[in-house]
Amino acid sequence: MADSSWDNGGQPMQRKQGMSIWAKVALGCGVLFLLGLGGCVVLGATCAKVVGKTMDGREWVQLKEAVRQLQSDEGAKALYQANPELSQAYLSEENFLQQARLWRPKLEPLPAEMPSIFTGKISYNVSVNGGFRKVELGYTNNRGAAIASRWENGRLQMIAVN
Repeated sequence: MADSSWDNGGQPMQRKQGMSIWAKVALGCGVLFLLGLGGCVVLGATCAKVVGKTMDGREWVQLKEAVRQLQSDEGAKALYQANPELSQAYLSEENFLQQARLWRPKLEPLPAEMPSIFTGKISYNVSVNGGFRKVELGYTNNRGAAIASRWENGRLQMIAVN
């Protein structure tokens, strides 16, 4: 007759080979975490690339020209006259000229190419609503002056230097 006892007769229990179930669970969670982290990095890089493509540089070229014009009274007058929307921020041409004179010591020519938003020198905000494009573009130059501008459908609405 066969021994029907559950007793192993005092023999030492044999350990299972391989990882425990908890080690397998931890390893699986670690792999999922790394895949998720990698996905976030890829998503972030893709978003940065998309943001870079929406920053087509139109306003940068215009801001560069506006800063160049602010360097003289004649240029500042021409800038004010070419952008009638500036009258909302500056009540008169003379008021705008007074501000431009105060800004001149802080100004320097802008770089030819728009710096990356990751340099910390650029602030860039674009909103498009029903075909209406509004851009807020800021730049901090090497003298520490912060140039702020607002453009609506390619027209300068506001410019200031702090």
